[in-house]
Amino acid sequence: MKTRQDDSNPLLDAGLPRFDAIGPEHALPALEQRLQTYRELIERIAAQTEAPDYAGVVEAETLADDALSRTWSTISHLHSVCNTPEWREAYQACLEPLTRFHSERGQNAALFNAYEQLAGRPDLGEQSAAVQATIRHELVEFRLSGVGLPAPERARFAEISLRLSSLGNRFGNHVLDATEAYSETFDNASDLAGLPAGELALLAGMANQAGKTGWMANLSYPAYRAIITHADDRALRERFHRAYVSRASDAGPDGGRFDNSPLVAEMLSLRHEQARLLDYASHARMRLAKRMADSPESVERFLLDLAGRARDQAGQQLAELNRFAAELGAETPLAPWDIAYYSEKLRERTLGINEEKLKPWFELGRVFDGLFLVARDLFGLEFLADESVHTWHPDVRYFRVVDAAGEPVAGMFLDLYARARKSGGAWMGVCRSRLVIGDQHQPPVAYLTCNFAPPAADRPSLLTHDDVVTLFHEFGHCLHHLLTRIDLPGVGGISGVEWDAVELPSQLLEGWAWAERSLDRYARHVETGEPLPREWLSALKADRHFQGAIALLRQIEFALIDLRLHEHDRLDPLALMRQVHDEIAVTPVTDDNRFLMSFSHLFDGGYAAGYYSYLWAEQLARDAFDWFTEQGLFSRKAGQHLAREILAVGSSRPMAESWQAFRGRPARLEPLLDAYGIAA
Repeated sequence: MKTRQDDSNPLLDAGLPRFDAIGPEHALPALEQRLQTYRELIERIAAQTEAPDYAGVVEAETLADDALSRTWSTISHLHSVCNTPEWREAYQACLEPLTRFHSERGQNAALFNAYEQLAGRPDLGEQSAAVQATIRHELVEFRLSGVGLPAPERARFAEISLRLSSLGNRFGNHVLDATEAYSETFDNASDLAGLPAGELALLAGMANQAGKTGWMANLSYPAYRAIITHADDRALRERFHRAYVSRASDAGPDGGRFDNSPLVAEMLSLRHEQARLLDYASHARMRLAKRMADSPESVERFLLDLAGRARDQAGQQLAELNRFAAELGAETPLAPWDIAYYSEKLRERTLGINEEKLKPWFELGRVFDGLFLVARDLFGLEFLADESVHTWHPDVRYFRVVDAAGEPVAGMFLDLYARARKSGGAWMGVCRSRLVIGDQHQPPVAYLTCNFAPPAADRPSLLTHDDVVTLFHEFGHCLHHLLTRIDLPGVGGISGVEWDAVELPSQLLEGWAWAERSLDRYARHVETGEPLPREWLSALKADRHFQGAIALLRQIEFALIDLRLHEHDRLDPLALMRQVHDEIAVTPVTDDNRFLMSFSHLFDGGYAAGYYSYLWAEQLARDAFDWFTEQGLFSRKAGQHLAREILAVGSSRPMAESWQAFRGRPARLEPLLDAYGIAA
């Protein structure tokens, strides 16, 4: 891999990334320069003989860490959205020195001692909440990095961290490669009978991008969803289902080619070993040291309580689906590749709507107009397109964010369409963090990334309502980042927020994707401009509860698999996966199901021992949305209260305190159950 190291390296810029100038060859030289500067600072702090002060430690480290983060976040983001062989090589080359540095810093006894001295100063209480929180957070991180271990154990801890970083990157690459490796090409539209026009256009576009004629589908989620939900050909649905659930494993059409099984086994073993080095009984207990939930037992009780409330209703929903499918002549009980297909038909019969029928009312541009209206009404924000900012792809857009007075406060990049060599899913990422130290003032900038079906030549991008919910969800994360008023990045925005609370703002924003008054503002027919018919609004509201108990059990199943894998050592991951499925779920699976081997949340996404966080935070979010319905869905006063007590404060105080300040009482379970249509 060629590298370039000179003062003009665009990855060393202080402003927005110059994506038109950044190449893989810039990555390692820029990172090494940032690391060298940071190391020199740590050496100066460690060499000081006088008592440390806040500016010389907290502020100086904050500036060095932010410079490193600016460079690394750009490299990491480009690796996700432009996953070429060159960017893979550059990213992999950076991982080892970056991981080594974080281990060295986290185990630096002199630096740890400096923070301990700051924590013991009598004037600590006179410092800002951000400074106090930064010191608290750093002391916890030092201890969780093994700073107090004897030298041999410290070295082993660092070695494990390095290995886990490499394994996680390989896991993600395998998933992406397996997703794109399997594909089928279709010469005749009759082979895709049942697919609506929009889905056919999507597959035609995929074929065109691949230089083929006709239609093509791989295992990217938009293409997979089109097949599994709409294809009349049952054998086709079965092929795609088996290929999808066996991605990156020892089974399926590419079995063994991108197999993550040995990586998963090694990662689980290393995570438990690392926890034991710190005297934790399990990786789950180590991770929960920084969560709202206080133990794996409390998390399991929460999940099993929900499962007990949902299971009977889920069984009834599956029985109803089987009866309906039998009426249509289907073989029952339904196989896994039949569930989505017949569910869509049952939805249409029961509610009078389906995904394809609703799509013309959810044109992407109009949905964004509605999204921005929510941000304007609640928080006084305006999003102004800025075409002068360089991006990494022609489809990407940049928005300047200004407040009610027109003052610039933040920025946001949007990358919304699926394409080759782009990681699947949807996520919010940090481009720049808010930083205010002395005369330096850096506004926050976010990445909002999705994988929606791109526009076709003769029609704009049309979303399913699930897509709309996803968009609102990720925008909620962005608002958490963009609205922070904390001056130090380590405890501002989403940074440092307890993992089981960080989904609160995102899941709260989902409420506006469902609320009738919100839908009235942006759900307009793409051709006529007519609003969504009133009866369809009612049907959409009912659709939120459609098979809600089945959906809830699916989330509980994933969360329990994750929790138990990281609470108990030396388990067979696939055996545990099947055991939890049998205990919790009502829908069928096949013996070749290996979804765990493509479960990126756990092995390449930071959610290890944390997938339960979605439901934990959703309880908070549903309760918070109930409060908004009482105060006014578009009330600026209510929005300012949310911003002041939760969004703006980041992790400068524990979320339990922020929640109490916002709601005045503990969260109730009933709003969460109601969201899934389950009686309390």
